[in-house]
Amino acid sequence: MKKLFILSIVFISFTFSSCFRDECTSHRTFVRLDPIYKTVEALRAEVKVTIGRELKNPAKIYVYNDYLLINEVNEGIHIYDNANPANPKNITFINIPGNRDMAIKENVLYADNAIDLLAIDISDLTAPKVLKRLDGVFGRSFGWNSQFANNPILVGYNETTETQVLDCNDPNFNLGFFNRGGGIWFDANSLNAGQAQSAPSKTGGATAATGVGGSMSRFGIVDKYLYGIDQSDLHVIYIDDPKNPRQGKSISVSWNIETLFPYKDKLFIGAQTGMFIMENKNPESPYLLSSFTHARACDPVFVDGDIAYITLRQGTGCQNTTNELDVVDIKNITAPRLIKRYPMSNPAGLSILENTLYLCESSFGLKIFDTRDINTIDKNLLSHLTSFHAYDVIVLDKSQIIVTGEDGIRQLDATDPKNIKSISVIPVVKS
Repeated sequence: MKKLFILSIVFISFTFSSCFRDECTSHRTFVRLDPIYKTVEALRAEVKVTIGRELKNPAKIYVYNDYLLINEVNEGIHIYDNANPANPKNITFINIPGNRDMAIKENVLYADNAIDLLAIDISDLTAPKVLKRLDGVFGRSFGWNSQFANNPILVGYNETTETQVLDCNDPNFNLGFFNRGGGIWFDANSLNAGQAQSAPSKTGGATAATGVGGSMSRFGIVDKYLYGIDQSDLHVIYIDDPKNPRQGKSISVSWNIETLFPYKDKLFIGAQTGMFIMENKNPESPYLLSSFTHARACDPVFVDGDIAYITLRQGTGCQNTTNELDVVDIKNITAPRLIKRYPMSNPAGLSILENTLYLCESSFGLKIFDTRDINTIDKNLLSHLTSFHAYDVIVLDKSQIIVTGEDGIRQLDATDPKNIKSISVIPVVKS
């Protein structure tokens, strides 16, 4: 799984052996990213419902009643009947170019179609129907506006791995990335898998009216409102009539915001530079209340009571070398205070239930901690599963944990954290 949709690029310097003669070469492995552009007309025309298909590049997950929805990065949404978690059934795939996020209220699925927001009737999950489209809601994130409606939009990247032989006189010899042949080339050694979905409801659980997603979400539902973020803005959508969403305010927050977590009457927004806390007592017009600044990093947030848990990790677009868990006191909401930092390997999504922290560590698997003493979390590791990649996690209860990663979607029973059992795996099929 790769974070390919919005890519921030940073120079990363590498030290190589000095050239002692005029001619020398280096064999290096690169990940090549070739941009994918689509016109607005194509983005909108290609939305369609097909039979269920295999997973290839899954990212965000969302649970609604007995159904599991899985985002296929920039391509659409898989819908599985998960009434029996031991045997999830592939029902439908909704092809939505540029899709990254989703949320559901009263059988209406809200999904981004690159710059647009779709409302889709899923009362019959075998035959979803588009009810309404809000044009250009997320256009700023793509540098798009109606005056340039015919300009192609960057919706993602095709990725390949290639070996290059570079001469030491090549201007790219010591660079961690460079542009060549229309593509962007990253030194494979410089990359850490990083993914940059709707946060759980106020109580942390799904209901019949709305669903529950993971900590990486950019969408969140609070009562009659859908909130969505792009790279810089918080967008308010009225969903008092779920089938007829209406666009409200767009509020500037900061550049490179990444995740959204609604909690009680606040909205917690994770950014590459920190955590922003929005006051939401007037849900039509949230405003910035306070912020917590940290080193530049990819950054989801999960809130539990008076404590915010923030993961910072290395990643392609994160411009950072920090891998840690920050525990922040938000009792004084206008002045968040760092309690402690815990070194981690490559932390991504996270969830908390009943004093237990479930922390995704990317290629280092899933860690489970006891959080009753927030000053000794690192000394209270209950379990560490290392056999799979973990990007984000939804904890419905201790007997049903859903983890998404590069190699598939796993459902686990962690009733006994010392003896975690596999319920099922939806595998990724590599082409």
